[in-house]
Amino acid sequence: MKSPTARSMKRCYLTTAAILLTGFGAGAAIYFTAGDVPENPLEEYENSKRFTHSVEVMGGKTALIANDLSKWFKGLWQGQQLAFTVAVITVVVAVGYYFIASGTGDDTEG
Repeated sequence: MKSPTARSMKRCYLTTAAILLTGFGAGAAIYFTAGDVPENPLEEYENSKRFTHSVEVMGGKTALIANDLSKWFKGLWQGQQLAFTVAVITVVVAVGYYFIASGTGDDTEG
């Protein structure tokens, strides 16, 4: 007969594997079905020196950094890049679950 710790570890492994399979499956589906990212009609202006200067005058260097960070973050949620974002989130959730679920059984040994 298996001990409760062995059963709980097996359940932990299976759940972690299910999280990974589900997340990577969703990421693959997104990657292969993603269309082109729609073009931004203001992209040319946003990449100009005039825009950069205007943003810097209004908000300083911090506003420029915030604008760049905002564009980068927005890009994570569109097209094929979304598949990689889902994959990274899947790994973080699976690793977090594994450490939380497997760490609870260590307190009962003694």
